Amino acid sequence: MNRIKTISTALATFLFAGMSHMAHADEFANGFIAAQQSDYAKAAAKWEPLAKADHPRAQFLLGTMYHSGAAGTYDEKKAVALYHKAAENGVREAQEYLAVAYAEGWFGLKKDPGKARYWQQRLDQGR
Repeated sequence: MNRIKTISTALATFLFAGMSHMAHADEFANGFIAAQQSDYAKAAAKWEPLAKADHPRAQFLLGTMYHSGAAGTYDEKKAVALYHKAAENGVREAQEYLAVAYAEGWFGLKKDPGKARYWQQRLDQGR
């Protein structure tokens, strides 16, 4: 239950962030609405094609869903892959996740000070 609260909070944070610049805004929003209604399978189904089409927010939020199991399965490797894609596409939260994950050895990643520094620098530069 705590994981679902965490996901709901993350989803609420990103609802309106950058909506005017996002392609597929309706599908993204429909996924958010589904998640707010606790229909995580529907949310994942809406965001999966967007994530594959390089939609940064969908990549990050779908990653959080795989990380918590809300996407139907718990898949940390898939979550981390999505965090990497989102981070490369400029999602600051994903950059922060990776900076800390590499610094601390979280998410099944080995500690790597160089990668932690890289993601922290990207975060600090606002890229």
